[in-house]
Amino acid sequence: MLRFVLKLTGSIVEDLISRHWVKSSTPDLYAQRVERSEFLTKHVKKYVAKKGKVLEAGRNVGRNLNHLFSHGYKDVTGIEISEKAVKAMKKTYPQLAKKANTIHSPVENVIKTLPTDGFDLVFSMVVLEHIHPDSDWILEEIARISGEYLITIEAETAANWRFFPRNYKEIFEKYGFRQVEEKSCEEGGLEHYTLRVFKKKGK
Repeated sequence: MLRFVLKLTGSIVEDLISRHWVKSSTPDLYAQRVERSEFLTKHVKKYVAKKGKVLEAGRNVGRNLNHLFSHGYKDVTGIEISEKAVKAMKKTYPQLAKKANTIHSPVENVIKTLPTDGFDLVFSMVVLEHIHPDSDWILEEIARISGEYLITIEAETAANWRFFPRNYKEIFEKYGFRQVEEKSCEEGGLEHYTLRVFKKKGK
């Protein structure tokens, strides 16, 4: 089955991945992994002021944004493909749901509409690794909309029908950022994942 899927055209694989996340989102399980959000927040606080505008690409139920929100980051936006996860945020994090800006859409359908340098921080956790190579242009758009910082927490070497290995340092330095921190994510309960913090050159 895996060999067959890997031979399919990029557009078909992308559609399979989108359908997977629309149908298989597990917001209740995702909300429980608080150690991941604590790990992320510790690094966000090192670089981004609490008044900063923050965007998460692929926010699921909103656990990361809620953790940032509870630490004083009030201008938060999340892009999310799963309707189940969007609805779950209202129940799981009602205060966040009232204040946060939610964009219910696949990233590729909305990213080009967002303003250049529109956010002080754009981050992803276990999301960019699922972008098919045919949609690599999304990464340049993510760089475009970030006015100062990018943070990625991704599995950079995993590879199967819905994981695509990348070196995010090479990618985002090509798009005008410099890496300012890199570390393993074991502390955050994400073994085999890498955290990278990037700052836009000239900022």
